[in-house]
Amino acid sequence: MRADGKARGRVSRLRRGGSAVQNGVFIPLPEDWRSCILPVIGLATPIGLLVVNFSAWVISQLGAFRWGVAVSALISALILNGLMAINVYRYIRSRWPDFWVSRVEHENLVLVAAIVIVIIIAALSAVFSYVGMSNPKALPNGIAVLTGFVGVVIPLALIIGLNRRRGRSI
Repeated sequence: MRADGKARGRVSRLRRGGSAVQNGVFIPLPEDWRSCILPVIGLATPIGLLVVNFSAWVISQLGAFRWGVAVSALISALILNGLMAINVYRYIRSRWPDFWVSRVEHENLVLVAAIVIVIIIAALSAVFSYVGMSNPKALPNGIAVLTGFVGVVIPLALIIGLNRRRGRSI
């Protein structure tokens, strides 16, 4: 026993700084993180087997999943590209207030144009996702991977970059 009365090797308490609301997701870790190594190694194979078997099941049911993924791609693209459009508009408006896009009399036209562009991009994203998963033997598919990569990187890079330039967080 140590002087403070705790047995060696025993996890005495969980680390937690601040409240769960302040820090986001709370993952309890023992004070001695090395005690997690063996359980993580032991869990790697069963989790890997579950992932591989679930992936094989998804591939065997790809026809049903194609629609779900296409709808998810549509919704995701609407959200990400909508946020990107808002941030681009705010940046242009704060940076160049006299530019024709920034003028109050053109707000409705700019709004309609932005909505149309966002809907077209989202629809193309959904179509490319659906077409990219047409052949289970051809997965992973270059067009699906590229569409997913571009659909995530461009909006997030613009959102984060423009918010940093404006001095705000996401």
